[in-house]
Amino acid sequence: MSSSRNVPIEELLRSAEEREEAGDALGAEALLGRVISLKPQFALAWYRRGMLRLFEQEAYEEALADLSRAEELGVDQVGIPVSQLQYLFGECLFGLGRFEEADARLQQGLVGEQDEVLRAEIYLRRAECADELERPEALREALTGFLAHRAAFLDSGGEGEQLEWAETRLAELSTGP
Repeated sequence: MSSSRNVPIEELLRSAEEREEAGDALGAEALLGRVISLKPQFALAWYRRGMLRLFEQEAYEEALADLSRAEELGVDQVGIPVSQLQYLFGECLFGLGRFEEADARLQQGLVGEQDEVLRAEIYLRRAECADELERPEALREALTGFLAHRAAFLDSGGEGEQLEWAETRLAELSTGP
């Protein structure tokens, strides 16, 4: 039996991706943990484990720690856009109920981001932050930004319920109490 030290990092990453696609988030996390233990300076492994913990497990504190480590190691140097990382930080902070911090990170995520779907997601989450923080002008701005990208959002599989919520909230802001 070969030791994990003899298994190439690329093979472990591929296996982790296969496990995640098969619905085995814990198995994927364990493999990414092995990659990190073998190569602790490998920013991409920290990033991928952070995403896994965020989206598959809703383990916001752990995801935030992993993404912070990826940021420290320079995940942007392996092709991950800073805007994407800021979005993920915003998602973690939102999940932790830290709406002010989440909104600040999401705002940073909009800078330079060209992908319409990601822009829609960021605007939607910013709208939810503004709603939680009871900031009507910020809510109006975020909802308007989100609705400007509605086609891309729906084409990517976005939920109509979210679109309906945005349209309803914007109408409520326009008509007042």
